[in-house]
Amino acid sequence: MRITLFSFFLFLGFLAQAQIGGQSAYPFLNLVTAPRIAGTGGNGIANMEPDAVFGFYNPALLTPDVHGRMSFAYANMASDVNMGEFMYTHHVEKAKGTFLIGMKYYNYGKFLHTNTQAQILGDFTASDYLAQVGYGYTLNKNIAFGASLKFINSAYETYNSWGIAADLGATYQIPERRFAMAMVFKNIGYQFNTFAGERDNLPFEVQYSISNKFEHLPFRWMITFENLQKWDLTYNDPNAQTTDPITGETTVTEPGFGNMLMRHIVVGGELSPHDNFNIQIGYNFRRSMEMKPATRQSSAGFTFGLGFKIAKFRVNYANTYQHLSNRIHHVALTTSLDRWKKKSTPPNN
Repeated sequence: MRITLFSFFLFLGFLAQAQIGGQSAYPFLNLVTAPRIAGTGGNGIANMEPDAVFGFYNPALLTPDVHGRMSFAYANMASDVNMGEFMYTHHVEKAKGTFLIGMKYYNYGKFLHTNTQAQILGDFTASDYLAQVGYGYTLNKNIAFGASLKFINSAYETYNSWGIAADLGATYQIPERRFAMAMVFKNIGYQFNTFAGERDNLPFEVQYSISNKFEHLPFRWMITFENLQKWDLTYNDPNAQTTDPITGETTVTEPGFGNMLMRHIVVGGELSPHDNFNIQIGYNFRRSMEMKPATRQSSAGFTFGLGFKIAKFRVNYANTYQHLSNRIHHVALTTSLDRWKKKSTPPNN
């Protein structure tokens, strides 16, 4: 019954209508800052390891195991374009759930302000901001649910826009088999204040993921299906056409079923030989297809990361290969407030 329910949600995801890149407001909502997620291809909604950052992207992963966790993450995209996030989790027994509060920012740097005659009038900035609260409820050892509420602001020069969105998540796991699957409905929301009078849709997305950890190997593999709300994620590629030298007729190469399917898939894995050390690797097929040069092979779409514990902190780093011209470096610092509490000293007899 539970697997059938997940399959039903998966079917609904394919039928739903939504928007992807360039067709909605607030596209930054789908960008990943946390290195432990970025290192596995940019998705970790079915990673059951107790880390607060997973709950930021799938609220169903907010469990009592992540109580008191605090995380700071930063990523430099290019030049003075950067992004950062902060989150804190707290389990409340009376509320029978785990809460998260978090913030994100995306700073796109300074731009020249010119008129139609190319005269420089000054400069301006552009930024996106997000405040998020989340709640996760663990029904039993197998099933958990969660929801997040996002308050959004975009400020570009003198233009401002406000919006609100919600994420809904569910996980099902079999602990004794180290198996888990998850589904998330992201960015269900509304743009209250528009940029220039025209209201845009939000970047709604449906994701489904499965993961499993080997019994005798400390490695968890993950397969995620993204953008299930829309089958065709291709675009008009001017390089995907040929011209007959004699007739001049242009033939467009249409992507096949396999090409369309792979654009929905992200694969990743995490090796954890010790609680104090882990390594991530991932591959995003759509990113590779969209960002690789037409004339040569590249590593676009590949990601890797690592994490290790230093004293009371855990440091994570990830490198995501977006394009030949750019790599994004992600770094995060995580700690637990419980580690900072002074241990009581037993009285002397």
